[in-house]
Amino acid sequence: MKYVKVLLFVLHVVIGVGALGGGYACIVEPMAPLGAPLSMLEGSPFGSFFIPGVVLFGLFGIGNIVGAVLLARRFKWHGYIAGVLGGGMVLWIVIQVLIIKTIAFLHILFFFIGIVEASIGFAMLLQANMFPAPLLRRIVSRLFVPSQAGRG
Repeated sequence: MKYVKVLLFVLHVVIGVGALGGGYACIVEPMAPLGAPLSMLEGSPFGSFFIPGVVLFGLFGIGNIVGAVLLARRFKWHGYIAGVLGGGMVLWIVIQVLIIKTIAFLHILFFFIGIVEASIGFAMLLQANMFPAPLLRRIVSRLFVPSQAGRG
């Protein structure tokens, strides 16, 4: 699990730094951040990139940097943080693709990075026997372990 945590730390830092940069660009130049045309937002509820930039900067930028720090400090509930950030990224990418009606390489890349981040978080929760691990073990045991009823 040590190498998996190193991978998660690297993902937190890379995602965090990238999201801080991209989010900052959207906040300071909301009409054309990094050359992105405003026409990309057609059909969306946004008139500029400002609100998406705030979410990108705050949730994924600051969130992942804080996640990296807490992982390094061995924060007990880090599995939840990784799960929320990874799941949030998957949701963010899906919504973004639906809004802009285009799929680029970075969408695919960050979609899978989100899945990896969330999966590592889930694995950490299972290893620590934290919720939902006990619940899942109970369900699996009822589904796959033969019942003792009827044996005599």
